[in-house]
Amino acid sequence: METAFPDRYVLLIISILIISGCGSQKEYGINPIPVSTEIVEIDSFYTTTLYVPTGGGDSLFSGIKSNFDSYALLKFDSIPVSFDSVSIKLKSDSTQLGLCFHQITDEWYEDSLYEWEDIGMLINTSTVLQTSLVNTKNPEIKLNGQSLNVINEYGIAIHSDSFYSFASREENEPKLIIYQGDSTYNLHCLGDLYIVKNPYNNLLKDSLLIGRGISIKPHLFIPVDSLPPDRDNLARVGLLFKLEEPPAFDIIAYDTSGNEYSSECYTVGDTSFIEFDLRTLLKSDFSECYIHVTLGAKNELEGIDVLKFFQSELRLMWAEIGKK
Repeated sequence: METAFPDRYVLLIISILIISGCGSQKEYGINPIPVSTEIVEIDSFYTTTLYVPTGGGDSLFSGIKSNFDSYALLKFDSIPVSFDSVSIKLKSDSTQLGLCFHQITDEWYEDSLYEWEDIGMLINTSTVLQTSLVNTKNPEIKLNGQSLNVINEYGIAIHSDSFYSFASREENEPKLIIYQGDSTYNLHCLGDLYIVKNPYNNLLKDSLLIGRGISIKPHLFIPVDSLPPDRDNLARVGLLFKLEEPPAFDIIAYDTSGNEYSSECYTVGDTSFIEFDLRTLLKSDFSECYIHVTLGAKNELEGIDVLKFFQSELRLMWAEIGKK
C-alpha cells in the first residue's frame, strides 16, 4: 500500500535546503567599492530681507501676525451716481474677526513696490471709516456713507484686528455689488496689493531665516577646498538644516545662475529636517573659493510668515573608485 508523504515534512526539507544554501560562500566576481562620507559644517552665511512688489499674488493680507503687520489696498470701477446700496464681496476662509476700512489718500499702482514707510503717504490710518465683524467665510459687507464718499477716488484700504487673508483679483477677485431697485450688478476690481511691515533689518548676520510676504532669504557659502577632489562619483550631496517646525510652504535652493535644487522634508523623533540635493551643482568646476547657495520660498506672495533654520551642514557620500 502506498503511503502519502506528509506536507509538513516536505516544507521542512525545503527550509533546510534553503538555510544550508544561504550559509555557503559564493563568488560573484564583483568586488565591493569603498564608500567615503564626510560632514562639512557651513559657518559662512547671512540672511537678507527685502520688500517686493505684492500686486501679482493670489492673496491679500491684513492685520497682525507675529512681528508682521499688513494693510490691503483695493480699487474698483467707479460707483454710479444712482444706487440703493453698495457692498464689497470678499473670498476668504477666515471667520470671526473685525475688519476696519480706511481712506486711501493718494494714487497707487498695482505693479509698484511699496514699503511700510509709504503707509503714511497712502493711507489715513488714524481714521476708521467703518468696521465690520466677519462671521462667514465669504463675507458681503455693506459700505456706509463714509466709505462710499472716498472709494471712487483712490480705492479703499482694509486692516483687521487679527490676521486676515483673502483672494486677490488674480485668484477670485474682490468685487463691489451694486443694488439698484430690483437689479444687482458687480463692479470689478481694477487693482490690489498689500503693504507689509518688515520687522527685520535688511541684513542679518549669523542668522538663517526664510519667509514669505517679503523676500527673506538665507545665503550660504560652501568652501570648495572642503570637497573631495574627484566629485564625479558623488552619491549624496545633502545641504541639511534642522528646523524649529515643519515648513508651511515650499522652499527651494538655487545657485548664482538661477538653477533650482529640490528638497525633502522629514522628521526624526520630534525634530524636523530639510535637505537639498546639490549633487549636480557640486559636479561643476568652480573658479571661486566658495559656492554661493541661496534659499527662498517657492512663492513669496502666498503668505506672510517666517521660519528659522538651525545647524547647517553639507553631508557628502562618494565612491572611492580604484580603491579596495
